[in-house]
Parts: sequence; C-alpha cells; structure tokens
Amino acid sequence: MKDNMGMDYVPVYAPAESGSGAGGAGLRIDARQAQNLGVRLVTAQTRPMGQAIQTVGTVALDQNRIEAVTPRFSGWVVHLRVRAVGDPVARGQVLADVYSPELYSAQQEYLIARQREGAGDGRGLLAAAQERLRLLGMPETALKALETTGKPMRNVPILSPESGVVTALNIRQGGYVSSQASLFEIANLERVWVNVALYDYQLPWVRIGDAVQLQLAAYPGKTWDGRLSFLYPTLDPQTRTVTARLSFANAGGILRPGMYANATVLGHAQTALAVPSSAVLRTQDGDYAMLAQAQGHFLPVQVALGPEANGWVAIVKGLKAGDRVVESAQFLLYSESQFQSVKARMLGGNTGPDAAPAAGARPGMPPASSPQASPVAPPSAAPASAGSMAGMNMTPAGASHD
Repeated sequence: MKDNMGMDYVPVYAPAESGSGAGGAGLRIDARQAQNLGVRLVTAQTRPMGQAIQTVGTVALDQNRIEAVTPRFSGWVVHLRVRAVGDPVARGQVLADVYSPELYSAQQEYLIARQREGAGDGRGLLAAAQERLRLLGMPETALKALETTGKPMRNVPILSPESGVVTALNIRQGGYVSSQASLFEIANLERVWVNVALYDYQLPWVRIGDAVQLQLAAYPGKTWDGRLSFLYPTLDPQTRTVTARLSFANAGGILRPGMYANATVLGHAQTALAVPSSAVLRTQDGDYAMLAQAQGHFLPVQVALGPEANGWVAIVKGLKAGDRVVESAQFLLYSESQFQSVKARMLGGNTGPDAAPAAGARPGMPPASSPQASPVAPPSAAPASAGSMAGMNMTPAGASHD
C-alpha cells in the first residue's frame, strides 16, 4: 500500500508471525533496527551465586558468659572488696566478706560432729554437717581452713565464679544480704557478640555458621574473624530488619560492648539459573524478560525470580539454561510488543501491512470515507458593498443624510 507520494508503507516493527509470551504478542525486527536500538543479548546460565552483605552493628556482651553472684545465706557485708561497676576481677577472687549467724552456727555444728566422729553415728552426722556447709555456699578453701584450725570463721568470703568485669553491683559496705538478692554480675569478655541488622531479602543468602568479618573505625586496617551464631525469629516492624548475632573472640578486650562496628557477612554460595538483573523488566503485572528467538523474533516471557546478588538474579521459572534474553533496550521492545498485542485485539488480529493507513491519509486525520472527514464549506464572504456592521448604518464621509 502506498502513500500520496507513491511510497510504500513499511512498519518499523513487524509483529511476530507465531507464538506469544505471557506478556503479550511477540515482534520481529531486523538486524539494522536492533543495532540502531542498541539491543544487547545475554545468555541465561547456571552459576554459583553468593553475596557479601555489608552491614553495621553494635558490640554487646555474650549473654552466655554473664554470672550472677547470689549468696545462699543471709548476713551483713563486713568488707566490700569491689567498689564500682567495671572493676576487673579474676576467678576465685574475694568480692566481699560477710558475717552470717546462720553460717557461723552451721560451722559450730560441723566442729561438734567432728568431735563425735568416733561415736556410733558420728560419721553420718559429720558428713551431714559438712554437706550443709557446702549447700549454704561455703567455699572449699574456707571449709579446709575450718578443718585445719578447728575454729569457726566469723566472716565468710564470697568469691567470683568467673574472670571478667563487674557489670552490676547491688550491695554496699555494711549492707544486709539475703539469699533472694543478687549481689554482683560478672561478665567474661573473652568472647563478645555483635548484633547486626539484615533486611528480609538478604536472609536467603545467610545461614548460621557463615563466616563474618568485623572492622572498627578506631582500629583502621584491623579485621576480626568470627561466625554468625544466631538469627532472631522476629522482624523489627519499624526498620523491617532481622537481628543477626555474630560471635567474635576478644583477645585483649579491644572489642568493648557498646562500640559501633562495620560487619561483612560472607553468605554461602548456591548454584542457580540466573540472568543479569538489568535483563528483567519489573512491571505491575509481574516480572518479564524479552526472549530472543530465531530470525529477529522477540517474545516477552514472564519469569519468577529468586534471590538477587552482585548484579545477577536467580530465575526460578520462565527460562532455561542457554536462553538468550535482551539486556538493553528491552523496555522499547516490551512496549512495542504490548502495543502490537493491543492492536491485534482492536483490529481483530490484522496487524500486518494491510492494516496500514489508506493512501493519502495523514497521521491523526480520519479516513476520507468517514463522515467526519467531509469537507465543511467556509462561510461565504460578505459583499464588498455591504454597508452594515453589527446593525449600524455605514455612510461615506461627506454623504448627505437626506
């Protein structure tokens, strides 16, 4: 079909002759048009995918290394050896000396049982008295001193169960203690936690046990190696993140609870069919890729996406290994394929050259056979001798009004 200058109408994009994707009809373009549009193809391939996740976090105490010091007897603090939170202590160090009438009485009973050890039930009484002292929390060192000296100890020491620092101090010199109150909390800092935030889309790439690295702004160039030890089961509704717990050795106590840190989670690699993320069109109707076929045919196919990492996205459904898809200019091709699909529905499937405008038609003008295209006669011009305008008599200057 020709225009009014005798030139053939040639469609820029030709509809595909067969097949249609989930996103609509396909289309066909020649090599020259593809080059002008900058069409570039990539191949869907099976590849290992992994992600190094950069995040930030806060150093925290290892909750498994915190010990509470609670006496099993009541009494009064005679000497408080630890004066403030943060004081370092060693395992077995005396934290306080306490006078306890209850424990003093138990020591006397033990000494009496020792004196009667040779009697009929003396050994049983001695064993019971000794066990009572242990159950009341009397240290083994104090018990041995009692056996050696044979004299009850007025002030019994309370010892630190662990090396670390004092994180809670709930008693003062001269204060009263009971078996229902925790006097101290001791935290061991040989290992610490770092709590970091991960977004939900990053979770498929991480597992408990993954290697992690830590950097501190205060120590440039230094890196700590650790492991991801726990993923919290809930998501923060405010930040939409999940807290991950990282565990690190802390030789020298450099990692101090409360410090901010930069962390890298070295997510595990997994093999998946993938294409570059730029090859996927994300629309309101779903995710699509423009599949390249033979002889310049392109077909929009809907794809189901998996995890995304390092510029690649996994394809769960819609493509197979070896398929070639458009990485650049795919939006133009997809839009044209949608246009061809709509055009085919409107014209009853006739989207070929026969559907081109009639000869002599201009863009945006209705066909000549349309009633709307009938010419409208211009209004007839008033005679030059007409002597009225807007109902007024026009008289030449100087003419008589008679």
